[in-house]
Amino acid sequence: MKSFLLINLAAEPAYEQPLLRWVRQSFPEVATFDVDVHSSEELQHYAVRFLREASEVVICIKAGEGPLLQLMPLLEELLQGGADKSILLLGQHSRLERMLAARPAVKYKVVKGEQGFKEEVRLFFAR
Repeated sequence: MKSFLLINLAAEPAYEQPLLRWVRQSFPEVATFDVDVHSSEELQHYAVRFLREASEVVICIKAGEGPLLQLMPLLEELLQGGADKSILLLGQHSRLERMLAARPAVKYKVVKGEQGFKEEVRLFFAR
C-alpha cells in the first residue's frame, strides 16, 4: 500500500493541512494519515499501525516547537526498518535531526519549503 504520513511538530494545532490536501489531490491512490503533538495515544497507535501496513511510505515531519516526547513511540517506529520509506524533514529541528543522524541506516532529507517537499513526493511515488 502506498502511503503518506504527516507528522506536525508545531506547538499550536493546525486544522488546515495544505500539504496533506495536495497529496490527496495529486495522488488519490495513496492512503494518507496525519498526527501532531496534540494527538491522543489512540490516534498515535493508529499511526504506528498505518506505518506497519505500508509497503511504500513518505513520512513528512513538519518541524515546530511542540513537545517531541509526545510522539516518541511513533518516532521510534519510523526509525525501524521495514517499508520502503522516504523521511522528509520540512524545516529545522535540531533534536530530531540528531536522533535521525544517530541511526545511519535511516535515510532522511531536509527539504526547504513546499516546492522542495512536492518535488520529493513526486519523485518517490513516480518510481
